[in-house]
Amino acid sequence: MEIILLNNVKKLYDNELYASVIPTASLLHTLLQNDRSLATSELEYQVLLYYGNACYYERQYRVAIKHFNAALLMRKSMIRYKNVHLAAIENTCEQFGEIETRYRLATCYRDLGEHSQAVATLQALPAKSRTPKVNMLQAKLVQQGGSSNTTEAILAYKDVLRECPLAMEAIEALLELGVNGIEVNSLVVNASSVPKNIEWLSNWIKAHAQMYSRNHLEASKTFQRKSLYYYGNSTQAQLYLEMAAMINPHNWDAIMPLSVVYEYNQKLQGLDKLTAQMTNIHEFTSGHWFVMAQSFYAHGMLEKASSFAYKALTLNPRNVEAQLLRGKICLRTKRHKDGIHFFRAAQCVANYRFEVYKGLFYCYMGMKRCKEAQTMCALAVRYFRNLPRSYVMFARTLIHSSHPHPKKSAKKVIGKALEIDEYYAPAVALMAELCQAEGETQEAIALLKKQVINYPHYRLFTMLGDILAGEKDLNGALEYYTTALSMEPTYQRALEGVNALGKVSWSNNKNEQDTSMTSSTNQDEEWPIECDEPSIEAVELLSSPAVAHDDGESDTFSDPFWQDVDAELTN
Repeated sequence: MEIILLNNVKKLYDNELYASVIPTASLLHTLLQNDRSLATSELEYQVLLYYGNACYYERQYRVAIKHFNAALLMRKSMIRYKNVHLAAIENTCEQFGEIETRYRLATCYRDLGEHSQAVATLQALPAKSRTPKVNMLQAKLVQQGGSSNTTEAILAYKDVLRECPLAMEAIEALLELGVNGIEVNSLVVNASSVPKNIEWLSNWIKAHAQMYSRNHLEASKTFQRKSLYYYGNSTQAQLYLEMAAMINPHNWDAIMPLSVVYEYNQKLQGLDKLTAQMTNIHEFTSGHWFVMAQSFYAHGMLEKASSFAYKALTLNPRNVEAQLLRGKICLRTKRHKDGIHFFRAAQCVANYRFEVYKGLFYCYMGMKRCKEAQTMCALAVRYFRNLPRSYVMFARTLIHSSHPHPKKSAKKVIGKALEIDEYYAPAVALMAELCQAEGETQEAIALLKKQVINYPHYRLFTMLGDILAGEKDLNGALEYYTTALSMEPTYQRALEGVNALGKVSWSNNKNEQDTSMTSSTNQDEEWPIECDEPSIEAVELLSSPAVAHDDGESDTFSDPFWQDVDAELTN
C-alpha cells in the first residue's frame, strides 16, 4: 500500500499539483511513523523530499524547513550505511540532490528573515560542488547581512563570474563592494565564452565602477546621462527617467527615482499621473508602495507617506529610496533621532548616495549635535570630491559662519563646484548671490545669463529680474519676469516682481527695493534649483554663538576642522 501511495504522490508532484501533494504525503509520512516495519530509509527519504518540496512551492516555509532538515539528516545516515538506492533516487529527480535541497532550504530561511541559518546551510556544501546559483545566493546573503567582512561575498560573486561571465547582477555587486573595475572587467572579457570586442560591456562596467566610487558626473557621461539622478541634476534626470519609464513601464529602477524627481521639481501633476497608474494594479510590489508614499509626501500627507514607505520596506528591506523617504519624513516632523536611524540604514545599502550624508547632516543639526554635523559635512566633501552638491552644501554653511576665514572662503568652495561643472545650477545661483552681496552685480548678471542660455529655469530668470530691478533696469527686469512666468505661470516670486514693477517708483524707492531684495533671499525657499543646501535657519542655528552647544564650542567650524577641509580643497 505504501508503494502505491508513493507512486500517487510522485504523479501529483510531477503534474505540479503541489497543494494535493501535501495532504497525501502527510498521510504516507504518518503511516511510516506509526509502522516502522514498513519504513525503509529510501522510502522515507523520498516522502520527506516530496513533502518538503511541495511545501516550498506552496510557500509553507516553516513546514518545508522541517522536512528538508529531516531529509538531509536521513541522507547523511544513508551515506553512512552505504545505501545503494540513494544515487538512483537522486538521479531520477534532480531536485532531490543535496545541492538543490540545501539551496531551497536556504531560500526558505532567507524568506523568513533568518539569514545566518541560510548562510550556514549553504556553507555546509563543499566549495567545489557549489553551482552558480548557490554561489549567487550565498554572496547576496552575506552582502545583505551587513557584515563588515565582505571577502566571502566577493569570492562567491567571482565564482559566479568564472562560470557565467555575463551575470550582470554579480558584476554590479562586485563593483558595489569596492572591487576595482579593471579587475572585474578582466574577469568578464577574458572569459572564453564571451564574444571579443564587446565594447558596450566594458563601458557598462566602467560606468558602474565610477558610480559606486561616487564619481557621478563621469558616470553620467559614460552611462550617457543615466547617473544624473545621483549627481543631483533633477531637471535633466527627469527627461531621461521619463523616457526610460515610457519604454518599460515596469522598470522600477526608473519609476522610483522619477517619482522622487517629480516631487523635487514640484511637478505634482506628473507625480499624480504616475500614482494613478499604480492604483490600477492589484499585486503591489515594494516599488508600487514607494511611489504611493512619495505622492503622499509631495502632498504633505506625512503619516500616510510613512505608512506606505514602511510597507515598501517590508517587501524589500533594501529599498534605498524608501529608507531615504522615511528619513526625510522624520526631518519634516522633527523626529531627528528616528531620521538618523533611517539614513544610517540607507547608508549600509548605498553609501554612494549623497542624500545619506545630507540627511544625517540635517538630523545632527536639528539635535544640536554639532560635532557630528561637522563630521558629516567634512565626509560629504571628502567622499564626494567630484560632486558639486557637497561643495554647495558646505559653502552655504560657511556663508553664515562666525569665523572670518571660513566665511571668506565660501566663494573659493563654490568656485571648486563650478570647476567640476560650470553649469551646475545651485552653484551658479549661489555664486551669483555672493557676487551680488559683494557689489559685483555685473559679474552676477553675466553668470546667470550664461546659465539661462544653456539651461533655462524660471527661478534663475526671476533672480535676474530681481537683480535688474535693483539696478533700475525696469524693461530688462520685466522681460525676465515674463519669461519666468511663461515657464511657470504660478511662480509667486515672479508674480510679486511684476506687481512691484507697476507699484514702486524705482528712482525714489531704491532703498526700499534693496531691503525687499535682501529679505527675499533670506526666505526659507532659496535660489539654488536643487535645494541641496541647508536652509538659512538651519545653518544659522549651527553656527550662531548664541546657541548652547552640547560640546561647549561657540562655533561649529573649529580651526582644526576648517584647516583639514581647506587642505582637501587645495589638494
